[in-house]
Parts: sequence; C-alpha cells; structure tokens
Amino acid sequence: MRKMIKEVFLGVRFLVSLYFLLISFSLEPQARGILVISTALYFSFSLLAYLKYEKIKLLNKLLDLPFLPALVILSGTPTSVYTFLPLIVVHTPRHPWVATFLLAEGIGISAYMLVTEPINLFSTLILLLSAPISGMIPDFISTIRKDRDSMKKLRSSYRKFLHDFAKWERDRREMETLRFILESSVNSKDYNDFLQKVKERFKLKSIRIVPKRNIEDFSVLKDKDKGLLVVPLRLEEGYAVIIFELESPFQLNDDVLVSMLEKSGRMISLFIAGFEEDNSLEKSIKIG
Repeated sequence: MRKMIKEVFLGVRFLVSLYFLLISFSLEPQARGILVISTALYFSFSLLAYLKYEKIKLLNKLLDLPFLPALVILSGTPTSVYTFLPLIVVHTPRHPWVATFLLAEGIGISAYMLVTEPINLFSTLILLLSAPISGMIPDFISTIRKDRDSMKKLRSSYRKFLHDFAKWERDRREMETLRFILESSVNSKDYNDFLQKVKERFKLKSIRIVPKRNIEDFSVLKDKDKGLLVVPLRLEEGYAVIIFELESPFQLNDDVLVSMLEKSGRMISLFIAGFEEDNSLEKSIKIG
C-alpha cells in the first residue's frame, strides 16, 4: 500500500513536470531557462522523496507547497493553475492540511492571474473546490466497503450465535428432561405414579396403556389430527402401546418433546412385566 502511494505521488509529479516542460517551449529563452531549471529541481526533489521516502517523509508532504505556485507564476499561463487539481486530489486522503494550503494557493494565484476574466476565474475556482471533494471519494468508498464488510461479518456471526445458542438450548432441555425421567422412574412407587409425573411435566391431556397380543412394527406413530403420540412397547411378557394425548397437535412438531415422551414410554417396562391374563388384553390403563 505504501509503495503504491509513493508511485502515485511520483507519477503525478512527473506528469506535472512534463506539463511545465512543454509549456516552456512557448516562452522567451530567458523565461524558458528559469522554468526548465525550476521544473528540473521540482522533479529531482520528487524523485528523491520517492527513493528516500522513509527518511524524508516531510519533504514528500511539503514539496508541492513552494514549487507549484512558483512554477505556475513562472509559466505565465493562466491555465497552469489547473496543475493544482491533481496534487490537491492526491494529498487530500493522506495530508488534508497540505491539500488545504494548496487549495488556498490555487485560489490566490487564480485571483491574481484571472482578475480581468471573471467567468474564467469563477469556473477555475469551481474546479479547484471540486478537487478535495474528488480526493475524498476513495476514502468514502473504502469506509462504506469496510462498514458493509463489518455488517456482513456481524450478520454471519449473529446467525452462527443463534444456531449455537439454539443447539445449546436444545441440549440443555434434553438433559434436564432426561434427568427428570430418570429421577421419576427411580423415585416413583409404581407406573401410575410415574406416568402421573410425566403427564404433569409435559402438560398432557391423558396417557393410556393398551395391552397387545403382538406388535409387528415398533415405530413411533404420530396422529397429528388428534394430537396423539403412540409408542409401541416390548415387555418381558407380551406387548403394549402407550398413547400420549397432547394439548395441541402442533406439539408433535417438537422433536425434543416427542423424543422425551418416547423415552418415558419405554421406561414403563421397568414397572410392568407384561399382561398374562387374557381378560387384561381387553382393558386399557388410563392416566388422566
């Protein structure tokens, strides 16, 4: 970045020097010699500032302040005032106070050389005033780009934070619920006590256990129309299904709730070994 800045300053000063060299061909020999020598000194110092940038930074800042007004006056050409424009532009982002002094010098010299031409003077002043504004544009663009990039990173970080937080909240909820199920299964006197705690914890309408002679598919079933969750069970002696009736069918979309209810249903095998009597197969056990 610094090397690029140095090259930009040297390039602009080279073009300004070339401009004054070409202007010198239209002058008288004596005036031409003075302008050529002054231009050569200006570019020599510019080259020195480029080669020894770290040691003579101040020269790079102040070089244009004395040389440029002198070159414009020595040229005797009113249009030479426009050479202030590129130098004001390159100084504005890096050295605003130097650009301000160059602008003041340009306005003063314009008023001196174009005092008899008010229209040309006015138009020149407009161009001079536009130069620092032009020089600010890269900074504005850079600032806007940085702000936009910062906002993108912020949105990305915020989305990641929400994702991680949701995952953490899900894990926390699962651990707390699983802990409740394990503690309830240990502390409950019988399956009725255990299921009553499950019903209260998950705010269910009812829980039913239905004995079965045989079950082919042990997949958990969801009845979203009635809001029922059916969990098939393999007992030590026989089979059963436990039916959880939820407050709202929309609760079946909660994967954590469904998973915890399934685990709660599987825990029934700790309390009930099976249904041996045939008449018990005709009855269901209802909680709530």
